[in-house]
Amino acid sequence: MSMLSNEKINFKSLEEKTFKEMMKLGRKIIQDELRMLDKLILNYRDKEIYKPKDFQPTTIKTKLGEIPIARRRYKMVINGETKIIYLLDELLEINDFGLYSQGIVEMITREITKKSYRETAKTISEDTDNTISHTAVRNIVLKLGEKIKKLEEEKIKLYEEGKIEGEKETQYIFCEHDGIYIKKQKSKKHKGRKKIKEKNFKKRKSKKRKNGIELKIAVIHEGKEPRYTNDYKLKNKIIVGTTSKAKDLKKIEDATIGTIYKEHTIKNVVINGDGADWTGSIVEGAKEIFQLDMAHIQKKIYMAVSDEEYLKKMQDVVYTKQVKDIFSLIYNYKVELETDNKISELEKVKELEEYLRNNENGLQRYQYKLGYKEEQLEEIKEKLPSLGSEESHMYCVCRDRMKKNRTSWSIIGAEALLKVIMNKMNGTIVEIITNRAEKKIKEELASRIPEPKIVKKKKESKIIYVGRYEIANNFTGRAKQHLIDILRDKKCSELMLIN
Repeated sequence: MSMLSNEKINFKSLEEKTFKEMMKLGRKIIQDELRMLDKLILNYRDKEIYKPKDFQPTTIKTKLGEIPIARRRYKMVINGETKIIYLLDELLEINDFGLYSQGIVEMITREITKKSYRETAKTISEDTDNTISHTAVRNIVLKLGEKIKKLEEEKIKLYEEGKIEGEKETQYIFCEHDGIYIKKQKSKKHKGRKKIKEKNFKKRKSKKRKNGIELKIAVIHEGKEPRYTNDYKLKNKIIVGTTSKAKDLKKIEDATIGTIYKEHTIKNVVINGDGADWTGSIVEGAKEIFQLDMAHIQKKIYMAVSDEEYLKKMQDVVYTKQVKDIFSLIYNYKVELETDNKISELEKVKELEEYLRNNENGLQRYQYKLGYKEEQLEEIKEKLPSLGSEESHMYCVCRDRMKKNRTSWSIIGAEALLKVIMNKMNGTIVEIITNRAEKKIKEELASRIPEPKIVKKKKESKIIYVGRYEIANNFTGRAKQHLIDILRDKKCSELMLIN
């Protein structure tokens, strides 16, 4: 026993030593398997096309550690052009993310949603006996994000062309929108500049620039379903988002819905938003209903109104079908504040009124717009639930990882990480890594026989210079100019002849 204690042997050291030996053995097994596969490829390749050239040594980073291998290069001649190819790489699909195994990439996507690039690199290096830099981790995230973006663009294109469609049926779809600003990295040309103090000069007026990137997110679901007793969860939840414009989010959103559901079965798409300009501006079509998020309404009322009586009345009325009665309450409250000369509170109430006026079409609950009464809301709460889950999902998706610890982002980096986080939450990240997502699209396209007819939208010509047309010459003076002004941007299809 004294001899053993002198060597400082304990269970932890024994465990670590055994673990390293097993990883070493695993690497040796993989090496042998790769050599065998290489020989099989050499023997069974198309010898007329693929000519063996030489070996190229490299290292593959795996969950078991770094594995050195010698990849055989082949020369392939196509249409007189010579191309160098690694058939082993093609077989094992190890080219997508450089020489990193699928297991390593999956580990990175798991860690990166909670940790920084440096912390993720440290964790991977410690757990896998690899040496991985934070730059390598970032490059993998960027590549994966670009892959997801291209897949989204392909789905949007196929959806808009009518080549793919969903299989599920549902009556109602809910899209809850929200946005969050994260800090944007300063450009390199501005870094290191010393601030110059200006003396005896008037302050220059400059436009305020938001030093941030807005993450626009949509939580798409079918309503709510029971999770525990007196507890519910979102049914078939899907999260999509982008750092780009609102119209780009709308395209992703529409394509997501259209490739999952049979659109003719959908009666209504309910869009819930916080009142930001873009949340309501992308509402389009007869099926779409906009609703202002109740949590944001209540927060705005609470922050603006100090009188308890008015506060309770306003908070209650927004839940009723007569929600616009809140403007009468606001008017009466403003009169009282003016009488009492409470200027600061009056300004807050005016801001509240402006917020509600700007989103007046979304004040009434969507259930009322669909024809339901207040007493029916309880029995339809699963099918047509109250909305407002986007805030919690926004925290899970973005705030916890991308806004804390004074982190700053490039647009490319923010977009890539956002898409990785969303697909991880949707449970589709492995499909992306393994190329199964692309294969699914190809299989769906192949299964659709006959191919749907693609209806091309006809470009409608516009009357640019109405004065050149005889229609304007039938009028004189102000009437002629007035007619030109009316018809200048009108499409030919919009003109109607009345006898």
